[in-house]
Amino acid sequence: MAKTRINTVLIIAHRGASGEYPENSTLAIKKAIEQGADGIEIDIQHHRASGEFIVFHDRDLSRLTSKLGTINNFTLDELLQTTIGQEQTIITLEQAIALIPEDILLNIELKISASEQSIIDLVIKKLERVLRNAVSHNKIKWSQLYISSFNHYLIQSGSLVLPKVQFAALIAHCPLNYAQFSEKMQLSGVNQDIDCLNQELVNDIHQRGLSCWVYTVDNIDDIEKCLLYKVDAIFTNFPQQTRDKVNTICH
Repeated sequence: MAKTRINTVLIIAHRGASGEYPENSTLAIKKAIEQGADGIEIDIQHHRASGEFIVFHDRDLSRLTSKLGTINNFTLDELLQTTIGQEQTIITLEQAIALIPEDILLNIELKISASEQSIIDLVIKKLERVLRNAVSHNKIKWSQLYISSFNHYLIQSGSLVLPKVQFAALIAHCPLNYAQFSEKMQLSGVNQDIDCLNQELVNDIHQRGLSCWVYTVDNIDDIEKCLLYKVDAIFTNFPQQTRDKVNTICH
């Protein structure tokens, strides 16, 4: 479906078109692209035994699958055969990248909590290898790639190793001194929770030369707030519906 844009705010499909299809699945990603999303957001976990990154939000499998335990209680083959609804199975980061057309952004959220530098270095090195391989094989361009995380230690290290990738710090609060924390990292943006969004924080982010992307925005009141505050992108579970609402508000 062609993108009909009236406002410049980017529409980022949160875990794909996850309001209608299994989150972080091949189907959700494909449907979000069909619905004209500007970008896809996925979550990745590091599977220790295989060294692979799997596209899955939770450490624990029980919310979305019939399995009990964390991802590291299972082999990679077992995970990739695990169904998550609508005949979809868990996929790897490489498989997700292969789905992304050249005009679509990919926001990779790293779901890794470690602060030990040795672990962070290991994860970033493995991620660098995956992304460099994908770029070298023309699966994706550096300019399409965004990496975000609530783990700011990881963001700080990753931005040094992967300077061609845009990094964003995730937050879910309104910090003292607003976005001053960003000065300690090489960021392109701050990704903020809609429940803690205010105009002063958005202004401060923009005054620092950073973009402000907001999650997770589905209802009309939240969309109107984001447009009023002039945020740069919104993460939504319903990309087509949200774009239609944006266009209606701005018409």
